[in-house]
Amino acid sequence: MFKPHMLEVETWKGDWGLPSIDYKCLEVLAFARFTNAPIIILNSNNPFKSITGHLPVVSYNKRLLMDRDSLIDCLDKQNLTPDFGLTSLQLAEEHAAISMIDAQLEPALLFAWWMDESNCLNFTKPWYRNALKFPFNWYYPNAYEREAKHKIYTLYKHLDSDNDIMTEIYTEAIKCMNGLESRLGNNFYFFGSHPTLLDAVAYSYLGPLLKAPLTDNKLQVHLKTCKNLCIWIDRITREYFKLDWQAHKCNEKKKLEEFKQQMNVIPWYKKDETKNILIGLVTLITMVVYSFKIGLISVSDTSDEEDED
Repeated sequence: MFKPHMLEVETWKGDWGLPSIDYKCLEVLAFARFTNAPIIILNSNNPFKSITGHLPVVSYNKRLLMDRDSLIDCLDKQNLTPDFGLTSLQLAEEHAAISMIDAQLEPALLFAWWMDESNCLNFTKPWYRNALKFPFNWYYPNAYEREAKHKIYTLYKHLDSDNDIMTEIYTEAIKCMNGLESRLGNNFYFFGSHPTLLDAVAYSYLGPLLKAPLTDNKLQVHLKTCKNLCIWIDRITREYFKLDWQAHKCNEKKKLEEFKQQMNVIPWYKKDETKNILIGLVTLITMVVYSFKIGLISVSDTSDEEDED
């Protein structure tokens, strides 16, 4: 019986319930799960050994697979494909949809993570610096920021300002989301009852856009209104990355319990000892004021006596 080789993947680690925070890593992992390809996953968080300086590093039978097409071709030869059962018309539709997604969602994700100043400073760079070891944690975040900006400025060199670029990128991304939302409808996946390459590619972009704790992002706000896509993202995560999903849910539950415990802690101003002290101070002040009022306590003015002398 033929036994396929193991697919070996070095990736960025997961977070927020996703198996990886990086869209390229996420695509490879989703594609592998959808095909049931035997896989070894190493959350190395170390792009230093990568030829490109980026993760994932994907190898199959000791051969590096440098892009999506080489991975698809390699697994197709092993009869491992998620697109089984699709007609030639559906395959053409899938190809067109993936081209649209790459063109409209990749710039949106890069802009949201690396060019939105608030997100970059408060979320993106801190996340990568925590994931990387010294001294890489000071090099790679800045390098990725430069690369993202170079790519965006090259694609949108016809626009004059970052604000104009953001407006065009986000407008096109929202159109793409709306198209995917409509195409998915109430179906489990884009082409029926099982996920395909289109699901893997769309999930790799939309998953991080939905789940990352961005400080301010219009795309995330809009994506949360696309209920079909939100349900679909959770379905893929829950069914194909169950351990990551469960770990995230347990972590959320733990944080909620800790928050409730903090809320149950009696504030200092509500403690009995504090109440007694405050009551005593109020009583003392009241007695002093009353004593002044009835003449028990008076303040003599010696300035006149000094003048007479």
